[in-house]
Amino acid sequence: MTISSYGSGAYRAATPNRLVSTRADLTDLERQLATQQRAETYGDLGTDRLTSLDLNAKISTLDSWLEGITRGNVNLQLSSKAVENYAKLTTETVNDTRSNTYIPSSTGRSAPQVLAEEKFKQTLDLLNTQVNGRYLFSGKTSDVQPTLGYTEIIEGDGAGRAGLRQLIDERRQADLGVAGLGRLTTGGAAATATIADEAPAHGYGFKLAGATSSSAAMTPAFTAGPPANLTVTVASQPAVGDTLRVQLTLPDGTTEEIVLAARATGTTGQASDSFEIGVDVNATATNLRASITAALGKEAATTLSAASSQVAARNFFAGTASSPPLRVPGPPYNTATAAPAAGTPANTVIWYRGDDGSDPARSTASVQVDKGQIVGTGARANEEAFRIGLAQFAIMAVETFPANDANSQSRYEAMTARVSDRLAFGNGAQKPAEIITEFGSAQTALARAKERHESTKNYLGTTLSSVETVSREEVAVQILSLQTQLQASYETTSILSKLTLTNYL
Repeated sequence: MTISSYGSGAYRAATPNRLVSTRADLTDLERQLATQQRAETYGDLGTDRLTSLDLNAKISTLDSWLEGITRGNVNLQLSSKAVENYAKLTTETVNDTRSNTYIPSSTGRSAPQVLAEEKFKQTLDLLNTQVNGRYLFSGKTSDVQPTLGYTEIIEGDGAGRAGLRQLIDERRQADLGVAGLGRLTTGGAAATATIADEAPAHGYGFKLAGATSSSAAMTPAFTAGPPANLTVTVASQPAVGDTLRVQLTLPDGTTEEIVLAARATGTTGQASDSFEIGVDVNATATNLRASITAALGKEAATTLSAASSQVAARNFFAGTASSPPLRVPGPPYNTATAAPAAGTPANTVIWYRGDDGSDPARSTASVQVDKGQIVGTGARANEEAFRIGLAQFAIMAVETFPANDANSQSRYEAMTARVSDRLAFGNGAQKPAEIITEFGSAQTALARAKERHESTKNYLGTTLSSVETVSREEVAVQILSLQTQLQASYETTSILSKLTLTNYL
């Protein structure tokens, strides 16, 4: 009879299982040494698996935010650079349009006008900036190119859709009127001279705003209307140098004043700025009436013409697919009295093709940088700051000033004065610098969030490492210990495998 636990086969049966288990432990330690990972599965981590899962989830969320921040920062940098370049173009144009830059040319266009055309095209390229398949200035419709090309915007599409050049021409006809006097009528008899707004009242051309005289010899009587009218009575012969001043309001909101000075009998001068004192008050009034007509004609051909371009360009670039540009009803345009009405996408070029919602432009694209923080990074090509610049570049590009036209220099100066004024972005208009500042604020928010997340991620990574990874030195020591145990077990097993009862006794 033998006791099983000490039987000759007992050790032989137990040893292989222990050797296999030890060998498995050694293999796992070798894996840990190679990968530095404590376990291959979460289950093998034991109670630490919940900590590992939680930390990995947090790090994954941080990674997604950091990735979005990286993409958003690239978009913001490109958008900011585009707006900065656009701002430089507007500043250069202001410098180009300084006074006394008119030089007659065979083409009817000055060097600043040619440069303005190039700046218009450059601005369109900037607003059509694309990165990673996304148009940065198209609002929510980031897959749609925000603007049309130069030729289509200026000349139309050739298929019945009018471009800016045609809209400017229509508005100019409506403002100048049939007689070319800015929709004013002149007249009078005997010792009077009259000026009146056209009836019925409408929004085109000049609008009388008042009159003053430097002498009691000429007495103006103004009625505001509408329609407004002015009667000037030559009560007595004026002295040389006495002046009559007539104030006019133009369609673009600017004001002008025609000044007519009395000159001595028998002298000559420009009828648009002076009148000859006649032999009596009736003759003087006759000369005054002729001078008023000449002055209004010149003012209409110059400042009013420039104002018409401003109104037409402003309306054109304010147009969107949902709200097409306002156009003068017609033809005929020079007798139009109805207010400008919206065109249609079928007859008018819509220069902006992106999203034109009423929400803020920055909110059209956003980056979530934290659980409760979203940073706006969007932009639209039809923001006010861009519309103003495009309109001024376009006006300069399309206007011509023939060298043989006596009014060309005055009209050119009226145009450049308005262009320079608009490009100052005054009267509460949105400025390019405001957009740049908003982009800069967004970049700052992204940078701070990135710094915060990277710091948190480093801390969580260190904590996770203590749960999931092992020390090479510690594992190496454990491996040496197991190898020693295995070696001893192999030797003992070899000796015991040869042991018999006879040898034992």
